[in-house]
Amino acid sequence: MKFVEYSIQWAKGEQFEGMWIAIAGILTLIVTFLLWKIGTSVNAKSLVIPSLVLGVLFTLMGSYMVYSNGQRQVAFQQAYEADNNQFLSAEKKRVEDFQFMYPTSLAISAVCFFVTLVTFVWSKNPNFHAIGITLSVFGLSLIIIDYFSKERATFYYEQILQYLQ
Repeated sequence: MKFVEYSIQWAKGEQFEGMWIAIAGILTLIVTFLLWKIGTSVNAKSLVIPSLVLGVLFTLMGSYMVYSNGQRQVAFQQAYEADNNQFLSAEKKRVEDFQFMYPTSLAISAVCFFVTLVTFVWSKNPNFHAIGITLSVFGLSLIIIDYFSKERATFYYEQILQYLQ
């Protein structure tokens, strides 16, 4: 198997994940619309703006992942055919360079959960509670996204190292 096939599989995995993030965003927007239209309680109304922001964020982020990783598959093929050793070295560096994102997103998740706890312990304001709920969903989503992304990145990096030897 040519190495570029691993690169394309990695990009397809990212694209698949992006599709599900975009679907989650669209579903969040649908729920937001329903909360806005038929929600009658203060808590339901308080969730509209935070969940709208989350839905738009997920939809844009997922859509971008689908698009960019589709483009990346073509670029991978072209770069590999031009100079496969250069491509392998560039991919090794690229994978090493984005490893900082995993602990960073875990820290962001921890902050989101902490803010949620603080808002529920020290506030009775439904708007703050809604923001906290949305932040906790965002934090949990980051953990889930990274769970699969890190697995793909680890496997891909191992393949890079194997081909460089």
